[in-house]
Amino acid sequence: MKKLVDQWNKAAKKYTKDQEQSDFVESNKRVVKARFQDISGQKVLDLGCGYGYYADYFQSIGAEVIGVDGSANMIDIAKARYKSCTFEICDITENFPYANDSFDLIFCNQVLMDVENIEKVFSECYRVLKSNGIFYYSIVHPAFYDSEWVKDKKGFCYGKTISSYIKPYSFTNEFWGKTEHFHRPLSYYLNVAAKQGFTLKHTEEPTSYDGITKNKDLPLFFFAEYRK
Repeated sequence: MKKLVDQWNKAAKKYTKDQEQSDFVESNKRVVKARFQDISGQKVLDLGCGYGYYADYFQSIGAEVIGVDGSANMIDIAKARYKSCTFEICDITENFPYANDSFDLIFCNQVLMDVENIEKVFSECYRVLKSNGIFYYSIVHPAFYDSEWVKDKKGFCYGKTISSYIKPYSFTNEFWGKTEHFHRPLSYYLNVAAKQGFTLKHTEEPTSYDGITKNKDLPLFFFAEYRK
């Protein structure tokens, strides 16, 4: 985990800047804000909170929020931006520093595909979540993420080609500096959650592309909501 944390410490500033300018991030926000509009009095764990945007959002709609991330640099940025929020450094692949049945909602946005040991993450989420609590996560869609666009004669990106899907593997992204990405098929995520005891309530594959330059009928993200 130390290697991954070091990568994200180096990437923190550029990642934050790029996220604020990304249309894809805006499409992600629309899904989350449509789902969560008023959670007054609920206790929320923002798992892998990054620079703190969603922790601040959940606090703004009435929740008591703790944002945690393994990257100290990310936490520093979050604390500087959202001074009224609570942020803590936490290695989410180890035991969480919280008691059993502590949270009404665990929110994990665009994190799990960059974590090697998700079995431990799901186990700890189940432990600290209250009975009937919500575990809600999003990831880049593994069926389409590590792929190449196919263009027509006019330059419209109409499809994608992939050469590997079923077998898990890892590779390095270069968007914000080197960060490791762990590919797993959707079945992997679904089975880990089921084995832990979570009940799947809803999934979503929202529109992210504009339909003008890229085919909007191909998803970029996958969202899942579970109950304990």
